[in-house]
Amino acid sequence: ALQGLFSQLEACQKSLSDYLETKRTVFPRFYFLSDDELLQILGTSDPTAVQEHMLKLFDNVKSLTFGSAGAKVPGMESSEGEQFTFKTQQATEGVVENWLSVVESEMVTTLRRIMKEATFQYADSERISWLADNLGMMVNTAAQIWWTYEVMDVFAKVRGGDKMGMKNFSTKCHKLLHDLIVAVRDTSGSKQRTKKLNCLIIIDVHARDIIDTFVRDSVLDEKEFAWESQLRFYWDRDADDVLIRQCSGQFDFGYEYQGLNGRLVITPLTDRCYMTCTQSLHYRLGCAPAGPAGTGKTETVKDLAKAMALQCKVFCCGEGLDFKAMGSIFAGLVQTGSWGCFDEFNRIPVEVLSVVSAQIKTIQTALSEGLKRFTFEGREIEIIPTIGIFITMNPGYAGRTELPDNLKALF
Repeated sequence: ALQGLFSQLEACQKSLSDYLETKRTVFPRFYFLSDDELLQILGTSDPTAVQEHMLKLFDNVKSLTFGSAGAKVPGMESSEGEQFTFKTQQATEGVVENWLSVVESEMVTTLRRIMKEATFQYADSERISWLADNLGMMVNTAAQIWWTYEVMDVFAKVRGGDKMGMKNFSTKCHKLLHDLIVAVRDTSGSKQRTKKLNCLIIIDVHARDIIDTFVRDSVLDEKEFAWESQLRFYWDRDADDVLIRQCSGQFDFGYEYQGLNGRLVITPLTDRCYMTCTQSLHYRLGCAPAGPAGTGKTETVKDLAKAMALQCKVFCCGEGLDFKAMGSIFAGLVQTGSWGCFDEFNRIPVEVLSVVSAQIKTIQTALSEGLKRFTFEGREIEIIPTIGIFITMNPGYAGRTELPDNLKALF
């Protein structure tokens, strides 16, 4: 009798898994929730039930702002309390995975519009008041777009015979930074304004340092590696969108809402790490930042994701991860186009790693063939090309395995 009950229970479990799988396929961000959390959302008709899980579904969205009785979603709010309003309010009608998908695409559409406006207004506005009026992620990106444009302009002037072009631009960079430092000391502004200023100072310091090295090393042409190797942001008129370039790689901007989540100080080592990461993405491979514990491997990957406005999910690997769990994580990353950073990857048992390497290989093959859909773990799923797989390992600890060679070749 017990065996009969047990087989019935297994049949229930399988049906439940299949049911949740159909929901996850419609709104792939549900892969980042556990079955219990997903059931909490699916088991109620109250649209506001998604609130407590928003930080797991989106990168830095603490809550959706709901209209009266939760019938409409007019905007989003980040953990730091920064808000923005959708260009079109979205109704919370029908099943939760459908309206969440609409909200997700509205986030991208609205942020893209705001980005275009912010970039357009930058040239004609006073910088500090422009910063106060715009969202943090727009401030950082638009400032970098204009900086890239101005550097290209200086290169053109130098070709035209302006010997002092780069030196004059260096003076301008120093002045812009000085203005920010004066502004950040003014304590009358809001906390959010201070956070935006802090972030822009970090980016501006790096921009100033690059121009100073250009002056020192007489870098006078845009084809030089010192310039090619920078993470450069462009507003592309044909695509009417932001493009990111570094060395041979070109990437689309992600429009994942970042809020005011802060950025790391950018050192020469950070630049080299960025370069390795973007090149591995360009060649459709995974990337494995290596180094001792606590040196910022994961944080650097997360920081690059912030710069490109992509969602980055961090997973701590351990004995508990079997190939099914890994397959489910990969399915989520592939269908959302998010980055996955697998910490302490070599703690996964070696017999699981061999299956994982086959899973990663399938994803990379689909990417390099430019497919829109591919077969993964026996199901055909969509693939978004921004996906990136990053692993970090701490060498030399007890209980860690060496990676199999077929897996090493993928990173």
